[in-house]
Amino acid sequence: MSHQAIYRKFRPKTFDDVIGQEHVTNTIKNQILNNNIAHAYLFSGIRGTGKTSTAKIFARAVNCINSKDGNPCNECEICKSILDETNLDVIEMDAASNNSVEDIRDLREKVKFMPVRSKYKVYIIDEVHMLSKGAFNALLKTLEEPPEHLLFILATTEPHKIPATILSRCQRFDLKRLLVNDIVNNMKKICSEIDIEVEEKALKLIAGNADGAMRDALSILDRCITFGYKKIDYEMVLNLLGTVNYETIIKTAEAIVDKNIENVMNIIDDVLNQGKELTLFLEDLIVHFRNLLIVKTTKSSNNILKTIDEVVESLKKQSSKLDTDEIIMYIEELSETQLECKRALNPRVLFEAKLIKIMQNKNINDVSSLIKRIEKLETAIRDGNVTLSSANSINKNTPIKRQEVKLKKENTKKPNKTTDDSIREIKQVSSDTNNSVEQIKNSWSQILKMIKSEKISLYAVLRECTPVKIKDNTAFFEFDTKFKFHMAAADKDENKAEFKKVLNNCLGTNYEIKFIQENENIDDNEEQIAEEMEKKVIEVFGEDLVEIE
Repeated sequence: MSHQAIYRKFRPKTFDDVIGQEHVTNTIKNQILNNNIAHAYLFSGIRGTGKTSTAKIFARAVNCINSKDGNPCNECEICKSILDETNLDVIEMDAASNNSVEDIRDLREKVKFMPVRSKYKVYIIDEVHMLSKGAFNALLKTLEEPPEHLLFILATTEPHKIPATILSRCQRFDLKRLLVNDIVNNMKKICSEIDIEVEEKALKLIAGNADGAMRDALSILDRCITFGYKKIDYEMVLNLLGTVNYETIIKTAEAIVDKNIENVMNIIDDVLNQGKELTLFLEDLIVHFRNLLIVKTTKSSNNILKTIDEVVESLKKQSSKLDTDEIIMYIEELSETQLECKRALNPRVLFEAKLIKIMQNKNINDVSSLIKRIEKLETAIRDGNVTLSSANSINKNTPIKRQEVKLKKENTKKPNKTTDDSIREIKQVSSDTNNSVEQIKNSWSQILKMIKSEKISLYAVLRECTPVKIKDNTAFFEFDTKFKFHMAAADKDENKAEFKKVLNNCLGTNYEIKFIQENENIDDNEEQIAEEMEKKVIEVFGEDLVEIE
């Protein structure tokens, strides 16, 4: 007998065997027990989560002579004939290859006939979203008024492509991605049945790469069994998947954070010389920084980490060296690199160049540390108690004699004549250009000075942006694409509120604030379009020949 794939050999036979979809199976069992079966069902979800398996179990359960608690017995004549695929009353269709109007019209003619020996005639239509628009329209009437003996079970991975008229006539069930632990436990059970020795570490690696799909996990396990015969270990799975040992990922991330370019280049060279796929290596690196972010920001990180338990402590140790903003910066930069590498003719060169750029990017560490030091100093000044020793701790490279210097609080309460004069000057400059971006542009340098006097850390990021437009009482400020960190810092709620307060106070306006990146589209209003058209007409025909009414 020819080899049968594991996912087919161990396909669930009852609703209780379907893993991780209790919200679906329990509902269907109750409907069968209460004889409250609908005429059409839709099972949606990613590949390998049990849509077709559940549909086949359902087809047996509604026709089973000796149904047990809503499950098929799989022993009666009807169940056996459906399992052997010899029952003419259960028809499986692949909508990918039977998607025309003629196919559905043919189906409509056949559904009129009564079942041969079963209670229900069941049509299982897989990948139903592949039907053409005409085929959906042809199916609609049958779904709306089906014969009593007919049951439709539709399955799809893309429910958003199915017309609303079809969806509204089906009972929809969304099958979830499976948890890593559920996949691991099922594979343990299978390996025990077929007498295969396997490391739990290897099973977790397989489950992590299955991305919530049981069929994908069992397909990988099948390959491992074929390769390793009676024993499966972690290194074998790594070699079959073409992925990189997690210790190597940790070392690479450590070298990137430490800005050790030579070490990173050597690791990349070793990884690629072993025949590993560069895109998979980059994907693992991004997932690692994602895990660092989870460890850094959540207390229940163990439940959502996509990694093995042994490396959790290493993640916690490495995350302590980084701020949240830095980790997010690394994820963004590496994700952009991944996208560009997929289109590059020589992805290795691009990957190496991008990594060097990331490691030499002073914005990642320097700007964030500078802002922290400035905010620390601002807090000390605001409290009216500054010591040279605290200043020395802010900049450890500058030796300062430790002696205390106190600021008198009453000085901070005195009215700032310079500030009042600046506000008057800004309002005077902007009085002739009200309600236009020129109002802000003409006063931008003075506004920045005001911000600097109020909050120097905010000034450090806002000086990299430019006022570009006012639309619907919203002032737009543009950052160059290389200043993503500055834009993120400026867009924080407290910074945005401070900027809005200073800007509107200076201009006597009530603008909302929005930050955008260079070349980001803003809907143009009719007035600006007209102004641009006027300029173009004057350029072409000359000012003497054009009269604007």
